[in-house]
Amino acid sequence: MMIPSGATNKPIYFWRPIVSLLALLWFTTPCNIGYGADIAILKSADLPYYEQAVVGFRAGLPATTTIREYNLHGQLEQGLDIARSLRASPPDMVLAVGLKAAMAAKLQIFDQPVVFCMVLNPEAHGLPASNMTGVAVRTPADIQLSTLRSVMPGRTRIGVLYDEDQSGGFVHEALHAAKHQGLDLVAVAVHKQEEIPLTLRGLLAKIDVLWLIQDQLVVSESAIPFFIESTLSAKIPLFTFSSTLVQQGAVSALVVDPWTVGQQAARIALSQLKQHGALNGQMDPPDHPQLALNLNSAEYLGLTLNPELIRLAGQIFSGSGAVARRVVPSDLIP
Repeated sequence: MMIPSGATNKPIYFWRPIVSLLALLWFTTPCNIGYGADIAILKSADLPYYEQAVVGFRAGLPATTTIREYNLHGQLEQGLDIARSLRASPPDMVLAVGLKAAMAAKLQIFDQPVVFCMVLNPEAHGLPASNMTGVAVRTPADIQLSTLRSVMPGRTRIGVLYDEDQSGGFVHEALHAAKHQGLDLVAVAVHKQEEIPLTLRGLLAKIDVLWLIQDQLVVSESAIPFFIESTLSAKIPLFTFSSTLVQQGAVSALVVDPWTVGQQAARIALSQLKQHGALNGQMDPPDHPQLALNLNSAEYLGLTLNPELIRLAGQIFSGSGAVARRVVPSDLIP
């Protein structure tokens, strides 16, 4: 047999493993996972928080992915109708953004894999389900508490208000994590918003830091200014989850970025498509939460922040006004 000039005279069996390896690499590289996949996005409403997650999700997919996007406009019934119609032309994957979108998918989509995100207290709504996985909107309690310790290492008595129905499981995990980290977590349950002012006043006398968690009963339009003004007046630092609250006067927060959550949801979706829709029925914690700091509030409260923490912080505020606005910003309640 004639060998072309410049070719290597190797037996054909020598090339077979190499060709097989190249084919394997080609079909498992990120740009080819989900090649030509059809993905439907259900978005609960037109909120900036949701839209940023959708943008991050889209950016994490191959350009060849077909995407159908549907907006529930805050109406669960509309979401049920949309999800029901998807059964007639089922996509390869569904992304549900927000609680109403996730519930619509849970109630109407049974055979296609679903990834959800931006859902507060998903466990209270039976999420995840057998064909659903997702990204939690809360950073795990132990990570939040260890971050709080890093920002304020001398403060060990931590107070938290919560609703048992919404945040009981999370707070019970936090109590265990606090004990492990040498912190004294004073957790006080409230049952209605009218209880918050009196309960908070009593709590502030017993603690070194107030930890404000994502709880829809505790965090409300009427309560936000009260939390900020009360903690500043009592010279008690406020640690929370919202960069907007830090801008308004809280000392620090561990912030989950919705665009990053969307990127994480895209990676989960691509992984499931690669596995032909096999789901684990679990939730992943949010990736890479950012530290936010208010240098002005820290100085006012007599806190000396570690320069390395300041360097690593994703968002830093140092404006002169502690309470800038009296509204609920879009990054407070998913």
